[in-house]
Amino acid sequence: MKRLTIFLTGLLLFLLFACKTENKQKRVLTLGISHESNTFATFLTKESEFLVLRGPEVLKDQKWAGIFKNAGIEIIPTLHAHAQPGGVVERQAFEHFKNEIIEDLKNAGKLDGIYMDMHGALHVEGYDDAQATLIKEIRAIVGEEVLISGSFDLHGNPSPEFVENIDLLTAYRTAPHRDGAETRSRAAQMLVDALKNGWKPDIETVVIPILVPGEKSITEVEPLHSIYVQIPDISKIEGLLDASIFAGYCWADLPRSAMRVFVVAKDEKFSVQARKEAVRLAKEIWDSRKKLELDVPSGSIDDMIVKAGECTDTTVFISDSGDNTTAGAPGDNTQVLEALLKHKSKNVLMAGIVDPEALKACINAGIGKKITLDLGGRIDNVFGKPLPIDAKVIFISTDSVMNTDRGVAVIETEGVKTVILKTRRSFTELRDFNEAGLNPLDYRIVVVKLGYLFPELRDIAKVHLMALTSGFCNLDIPTLPYKNIHRPSYPVDTDMVWEPE
Repeated sequence: MKRLTIFLTGLLLFLLFACKTENKQKRVLTLGISHESNTFATFLTKESEFLVLRGPEVLKDQKWAGIFKNAGIEIIPTLHAHAQPGGVVERQAFEHFKNEIIEDLKNAGKLDGIYMDMHGALHVEGYDDAQATLIKEIRAIVGEEVLISGSFDLHGNPSPEFVENIDLLTAYRTAPHRDGAETRSRAAQMLVDALKNGWKPDIETVVIPILVPGEKSITEVEPLHSIYVQIPDISKIEGLLDASIFAGYCWADLPRSAMRVFVVAKDEKFSVQARKEAVRLAKEIWDSRKKLELDVPSGSIDDMIVKAGECTDTTVFISDSGDNTTAGAPGDNTQVLEALLKHKSKNVLMAGIVDPEALKACINAGIGKKITLDLGGRIDNVFGKPLPIDAKVIFISTDSVMNTDRGVAVIETEGVKTVILKTRRSFTELRDFNEAGLNPLDYRIVVVKLGYLFPELRDIAKVHLMALTSGFCNLDIPTLPYKNIHRPSYPVDTDMVWEPE
């Protein structure tokens, strides 16, 4: 009887321990350093330009956080830093962010997974590959058993050294981007599923030697539309979790700049199928390379102003593509404004030009006052120069008076209204115009420092023209001063031959 009691007690203790071990809550740490770095730009992106979130701020109103919570997973949020596209990130900023993340990681205790909220085109002064450095340091601390999942912009350029240290990845499937939240949630759900099922994912990669700007790789039009719509079905193939097509970021003169296809398998047992799908997508893209063209009329700024003048019954949006602030340009080039004034264009809105000194002068003058300015040309002194103008101040935002970074003023010169900005900003949504007391549809011509229009503007723009202006985001890719890209690459090397392995 005594032996039976001891046996039953031991069995009960074993079952309790096994149950406790099985039900132990899994733990996932989150982090992110997100930036699209233009290596041709002559200015650095500084630490002060990053929006940095920590702790509960990271998780607020985030669908991906809800994925982990609903799965009963404990989330340990560390630093998440994001900045608007710009020049290469200053070394000090990156190292501050990285060191904080690494310190939090060391103090986090045992982890089951890591979620990285990234862009994929980060480049830092003094580093060959800062993204690879970050993930290698993380992997050295947590070991090989902890699963790492990441979400990316499809304009990222993740290197082989980075990818070999990540277990799961997924990218936006739309450009212009409409699916940021869905992509982050997908990365979280894949990590949850992999942890739940004990998968050891394998990523198959094909690098496609194509350098293409976002304006020629829009997913809503051919040839890429028919290719991107295949992704959900690939993800449903037995043993496969996800597929991603990275159009890449072409304004980075780096060996890793290229298009890519990634297919994620549940484990190596399904790697052959994943490789097959990756190669098939890569071949379709390569075979369509000559069709990767602009989807709107384009030409010199003079030609686009004339063409816009022919449209008398609707608002015409013109993109100042060379000074595209959403791809890393500074937004202070005045060549388009100078052309508009030369053409004596009327009822025009120029949105906008970065010039904190001019903004301060407008504030000091006050609404309704006339003012003389040397506008713009202070950041980009390669392709632009200050433009002397006489103007009337017609709007000053409260943010300007309060000296916040979202401060703006609006001036009018000979029928052209110009928004003056304190810092680099992009007019991608209607609220950006509303903050300056403007409705873009009230104007005959609206000039924005973009390439393609972002969804909200794209949906209302009946006519969109692309001005092929000079600048750090020049769309004439073969003429860019590349020194470090992999060669051969299309369209720099137009006669090259390539087949996916």
